[in-house]
Amino acid sequence: MSGLKAIFNEDEIERLYADEKAYCLGSPRDRPGAPQRPLVVRGEGAYFWDARGKKYVDFTAQVFNVNVGMGNRKVIEAMKRQLDALPYTNFRYLSLPKIELAKRLAKIMPGDLCQTFFSSGGGDANDSAIKIAQMYKATPKLIGLWDAYHGATYATVSIGGSASMRSVAGLSIFEEFKHIPAPYCYRCAFGRKYPECGLQCVQFLEYTIAKEQPVAAFMAEPVSCYAGMAVPPKEYWPMVRRICNEKGILLILDEVMTGFARTGKMFACEHWDIVPDIMTLAKGITAGYAPLGATVVTKRLADYIAERGFPHYYTYGGHALACATALAVIDYYTKENVVEKAAKMGNYMTKELHAMEERHHVIGDIRALGFMIGVELVANRQTKEPLEPKNLTKEQIGDPKYNPIAYLQELALDKGLALALAPGTCIIRLLPTLVITKEQVDEGLKILEDVIAAVEKRFNLPKKQ
Repeated sequence: MSGLKAIFNEDEIERLYADEKAYCLGSPRDRPGAPQRPLVVRGEGAYFWDARGKKYVDFTAQVFNVNVGMGNRKVIEAMKRQLDALPYTNFRYLSLPKIELAKRLAKIMPGDLCQTFFSSGGGDANDSAIKIAQMYKATPKLIGLWDAYHGATYATVSIGGSASMRSVAGLSIFEEFKHIPAPYCYRCAFGRKYPECGLQCVQFLEYTIAKEQPVAAFMAEPVSCYAGMAVPPKEYWPMVRRICNEKGILLILDEVMTGFARTGKMFACEHWDIVPDIMTLAKGITAGYAPLGATVVTKRLADYIAERGFPHYYTYGGHALACATALAVIDYYTKENVVEKAAKMGNYMTKELHAMEERHHVIGDIRALGFMIGVELVANRQTKEPLEPKNLTKEQIGDPKYNPIAYLQELALDKGLALALAPGTCIIRLLPTLVITKEQVDEGLKILEDVIAAVEKRFNLPKKQ
């Protein structure tokens, strides 16, 4: 479908935008004079349409979660059946979908991850993991990565290390949570180069554990979507697992974004053949069709909780409709070979991006694992100078007249391509739906290259350096 007839007339659309501004608290605000953000009314596969009937190729799977595409009839029909039978129960009661989903997760989890605590989303799942680790180790201290993101609760903001999230005036940050640099080889915090570095980032974890003892856990994403979209060297996670074992601390892997086929494996930790003590899940577990989070623990932690209890509850934890949705989504992953398809199509997109890199030297680096791809843009490939100028005022940062990154985002959306950039960086994050077709990948990449060429022209950036 090339487009839809406008769903609403212009008066209705303007009224809806005005209502959003008047009644939605904390909603993003457009720069004065900027095009309006899409008012999304319909989706199908890798496309969505706005109220004016404009079609967009979605290279973000909305918030990196609609893994099975929009309008998936198998998932929708399963949800309808559950709504007819039972939409919700008291979280203290049992429901068939909750029991069946916990059992299904235990079957597909790596290692001895075997019992699940359900919550409402990724932040809740991570909050629950933090509390479990603190209880089990009887100490509040955790170590995370600088610039990572694990959610918006006080605990997850504190462990996340994201400057944009932590810099709000008056916000309380838990000082018990410490941080180390991410394995971001392109911009190594230690000024080293792999492999001569000897993985100093891992050595620094060991050093920090020794200085900060007692420590309950080390928490990170296998591939950090915010901390540089950094795909770590192959030795990184096995070394981290060994250090956690030797030092007696837990390893928490946040697979909210990386889980459920996103990286070309069902779970990203399988790339390195490691098993965390706690794994957190959300996003792809229901593919965005219903809110759900999951915190999965190994047998020793499950036995501890069975003996001591876990005073931690969510009204919508184990929601019957959400659990039934997750079961349908996991069935779809399995029956439609989504893991294999994501690995194959992710490799294709990465190969095409590397060809684009040869034609446009504004592309400094490409990092990818399956369908989790980061494209870092630079003003100078030799010096790695970021494409976004350093001396912009607060007002200029969002203005495409001054900021190439703002121009790129605005132009891409205008041309019908939904992109996401990691906050405070020049890194395009490409995490489309896992059922996107080759033709749709090509369609989106054609728009992306046109936009990059327009950025080069507008800001006088040389194609070759």
